[in-house]
Amino acid sequence: MSQHRRYFSFLDSVRGLAAVSVVNEHFIIAYGLPCKAPFCSQWLDNSPLHIWWDGTAAVSMFFVLSGFVLSINYVDTHFSVQTFKLVDYFLKRVGRIVLPYLAVLLVSACAYTIIISQPLLITKLAASEWISLMWRGHPLTVFAMIREAFIFVPPAELVLVPQSWTLAIELVMSLLLPVGLLFLENSLAWLVFFSCFAVLFLNVSLFLVHFLLGMLLAKYHQKIMLWLKKSAWVRYGVFITALFFYTITDSFAALLTDPVIWLITALGSTMLLSCCFGSEKIQKILDHASLKFVGQVSYSLYLIHMLVLICITPFMIQLIELFIDERSLVWIGGWLSTLLVSLFLAHYLYQWVEKPSINFAKYLIYFKDTHCALLK
Repeated sequence: MSQHRRYFSFLDSVRGLAAVSVVNEHFIIAYGLPCKAPFCSQWLDNSPLHIWWDGTAAVSMFFVLSGFVLSINYVDTHFSVQTFKLVDYFLKRVGRIVLPYLAVLLVSACAYTIIISQPLLITKLAASEWISLMWRGHPLTVFAMIREAFIFVPPAELVLVPQSWTLAIELVMSLLLPVGLLFLENSLAWLVFFSCFAVLFLNVSLFLVHFLLGMLLAKYHQKIMLWLKKSAWVRYGVFITALFFYTITDSFAALLTDPVIWLITALGSTMLLSCCFGSEKIQKILDHASLKFVGQVSYSLYLIHMLVLICITPFMIQLIELFIDERSLVWIGGWLSTLLVSLFLAHYLYQWVEKPSINFAKYLIYFKDTHCALLK
């Protein structure tokens, strides 16, 4: 089996933009929209314009991307369970996901012990109960804090890093990848059947469908790319449809159930990624240095931003309010400073924790292979 790693740099930028939209959504849940007028808020909330803070769609994008990235190096080979290095694959997943999470969990636990002993900071830009009680409303023992470290079997309620609910699903889906690749190699129909059966009868997360779509995109992305490049009208039509599906969350939330919304946003995510492969203009935009930076630190940004929102944002808003009274300007300042501080900390988390964790996993694989060779 070929070990050549296929890499599409513009996909990092897509992941980065999705991570930013999660940050934006959590800030808006915490402090509302920048305008209070009904027309303005409805326009921002119930139209495709809310794409910049559509965290639900962003999570769908994360899982579809994971399915694509994890399977892209295997779909063009004759996949075999015997040649798939499961231990190496698992170690890479732990180094990529678990170790950075544990580092942020530790910092969050330390910050938690400080924050809950301090009075709540009141700002004119009022914070919602959701963010005010995120930690203060959930007293934790040391054992409960340690319990959140078991990411493979997380507790029912995550407090210190609440957004980490997606990580447990990510790891489970990752472990199912070899089975999915085996089905994809032999029968697409069986892959679809297995996925539907697992979701409906084995209580496997619905996000398995997202992984399936990512795997299918990895398998057929070249054919999709050639098809989209044949006609600009086709590309425009697919792109507009993709945006409609991707942003359906708030526009039709009252009419759709959560599973249906997740499935539609998964389809929208897959179609948007297809448009990226079919358009060199989109790829050129996504390859801009600033977007590539955000993409590089996207996982660290996802991990650290809630810590910023809980511990740092209230102080930044209070500082801004010393000089500005206009609510919209305070909101913009609070949102922008939250995003910038989160990116700043994400950069150092990436450099000091995420990269060393990935390298540590590689070292463990090297040590294992060398040790096994010596034993032989």
